[in-house]
Amino acid sequence: MLNHIQKVMACVCFFTGIAINTYAQKKTLNQLRQQADQHKNDTAGVEPLRQLSLQLQATRPDSALMYAQQGLELARKFSFKKGEADCMNRLGVVLWKNGKYDRALSFLLNSLKIREEINDRLGILKSLSDIGIVYSDQMDNVKALSYHFKAKAVAEELHETARLGIILANIGNCYIKLNKVDSALNYEMQAYTIKQNLKDTATMPNTLSILGDINYKMGHTALALDYYRVSVNYAVKTNDQNSLADSYNSIAQLYKQTGAPDSSVYYASLALNAAKKAAYPEGIFHASNLLTDVYRGKNDHLELQYLKTSIAAKDSMFNAEKVKQIQTLSFNEAARQEEIAEEKHREEEARIVNLQLVGIAVFIPTFFLIVLLLSKSRTHRKVIEFMSVLSLLLAFEFITLFIHPFVQRISNHLPVLELIILVCLASVLVPFHHKLTHFMRERLVHGHQQHHHPSAPASTPLSEKKESKTHATKRKPAQG
Repeated sequence: MLNHIQKVMACVCFFTGIAINTYAQKKTLNQLRQQADQHKNDTAGVEPLRQLSLQLQATRPDSALMYAQQGLELARKFSFKKGEADCMNRLGVVLWKNGKYDRALSFLLNSLKIREEINDRLGILKSLSDIGIVYSDQMDNVKALSYHFKAKAVAEELHETARLGIILANIGNCYIKLNKVDSALNYEMQAYTIKQNLKDTATMPNTLSILGDINYKMGHTALALDYYRVSVNYAVKTNDQNSLADSYNSIAQLYKQTGAPDSSVYYASLALNAAKKAAYPEGIFHASNLLTDVYRGKNDHLELQYLKTSIAAKDSMFNAEKVKQIQTLSFNEAARQEEIAEEKHREEEARIVNLQLVGIAVFIPTFFLIVLLLSKSRTHRKVIEFMSVLSLLLAFEFITLFIHPFVQRISNHLPVLELIILVCLASVLVPFHHKLTHFMRERLVHGHQQHHHPSAPASTPLSEKKESKTHATKRKPAQG
């Protein structure tokens, strides 16, 4: 009797919780719709539309697409780049969850491009993470990991701990698909620790389900089943139909492998229902494929029914045209990333050259100042003369070095035209250089001699020299 009362109370609490969550969600949706209506003619209306799409993606994917598209159109109307990128990313996520991988990847890559242009670091983090998930669902886990690790670096840079937890979970998921169990367990436990500390119930079902997959591969069947069941509890509370489908599919697969076909059929059916509610093709494919295997040779009607469902789901995700489109998008994105890397390399080289030019520009006047100071010291005049000429050579060679890129640009790298321009410049600079050299020698060296020999006798005029010589000849020699 007591157990019955406890079960009833548990059911009451469970449905009360669902009712409260449903009421809260309706209230949130109404508030967002009001905000979107109030700002339907300005950029402030973009974010409520994006939030509406986010709130409805799990239960009403068509409405989620509609609101995201409205947000994109509003952002483009006012050239609001950040809003445009946010809504494109939102469209990409909704399409990905509904198995439209080619279109999803197109929106996500375009969103990443805009976010890179406006240097939206948080947006770049989101795009990288979502692109990685799409590639993982397309079974290209090596490429998925490259995007996830880029996202991880940005999350650590921005100290986005919550998002870091999601990314670590995705990395673990890629490793388990690549059958690298130890690496998968390492990253997934890091993700679990972060989510536990942050009490992140929204993304916890996915992490728990992946931990179940890891333990199942390690042979810990009972522990895997515990993780799956806890994942289901979290997913029910948050009404996460995608995670429910994944966890139910994993439980069904576990029971199939352990020789419990009835339990396998039960959980596969639950997975199929959840996947259909969320319009989640991957979940539909796995559930219907499992049911096809279970009924093969036992019930031809059900086998054919689930086989058709499985084929339709697989075709919606992996038909040849979509695969080709994804390959094209991947190639174009790789080329774009290569261009970005080359541009960064060119900018770095230009920065180094500019720094060197600045250093030379600072050094030359400093060197000239040193020459001036030495000209007032007891330094040998030959040293002063050499350094003065050297300072002028440095200055004129620097001018030639500085204007050479402009000459190349004007001449369009035509050797004949470039030679003519340089000869014209030399015809002006060379005579000017000779005049300045002469001027420096006269002023610095002569000034140096006068400054350091002030007691030297003044030069005697020629007439006085002659007169002195005449008097000297008339003078009689002294008598002995």
